[in-house]
Amino acid sequence: MKNKKIIYLIGRDNWQKDIFLNNLLVEHLKKTGNEIRWEDPAGNMLYKLRRIENQLRWLPAFIRKINLRAFQIIYGLFHWSYFRYLTDRKNQELEFRLQKLKEDLSKFNNKKEVIILSRSSGGRFSSLIADSLNINHIICLGYPFKHPDKEIEPERYLHLETIQTPMLIIQGDKDEYGGLEIKDKYIFSPNVELLFVKASHNFNLDKQDWTKVLTKIDEIIQAKPKREEVLADNS
Repeated sequence: MKNKKIIYLIGRDNWQKDIFLNNLLVEHLKKTGNEIRWEDPAGNMLYKLRRIENQLRWLPAFIRKINLRAFQIIYGLFHWSYFRYLTDRKNQELEFRLQKLKEDLSKFNNKKEVIILSRSSGGRFSSLIADSLNINHIICLGYPFKHPDKEIEPERYLHLETIQTPMLIIQGDKDEYGGLEIKDKYIFSPNVELLFVKASHNFNLDKQDWTKVLTKIDEIIQAKPKREEVLADNS
């Protein structure tokens, strides 16, 4: 495939809640022929593990959890830095994840177009650093505007007023972290596009909304790369 792009996946805090969602998205993204990268160093292997488990529908949830922990230990034995990654992410989440994302995304060094596909807090973190990096587009499924059990935290959303990186926020109309009311409650940069679907923060969509979401994601992925746009404008 000519002009392959990098699709960088950034999950929510408790990414285990999104096993079905993650597998569905990855299965779809693989069909695009682009390169898929994960924030979690073991992301690709974990995806393969879950894919096998999904074929064993009779497998109890507690066995899946044991499989996950066992896999992480085995992976860590061959990649010692993974244990530090898991510990640092748990204990210093905001600071650590921002720094780790910057380091990972900087490695691409403008060689390819990068699209971030994020979920919940992953959208918050990626939108905080995108303008300082060469990011083509951010897609966020369920942005966490306000934690339902906490007071207002302006640092969650104020930067969205001035963000320069194109960003699509696909939000559930009944999302407890911000539903339909966000379009009137918050100020957004012209670079931010909102798309609403019928869902809560868990993002369980019906077939019609899934089609709408995947179609929109495909439109962004298939968009002409920046460099080609410049060449076309100058021709």
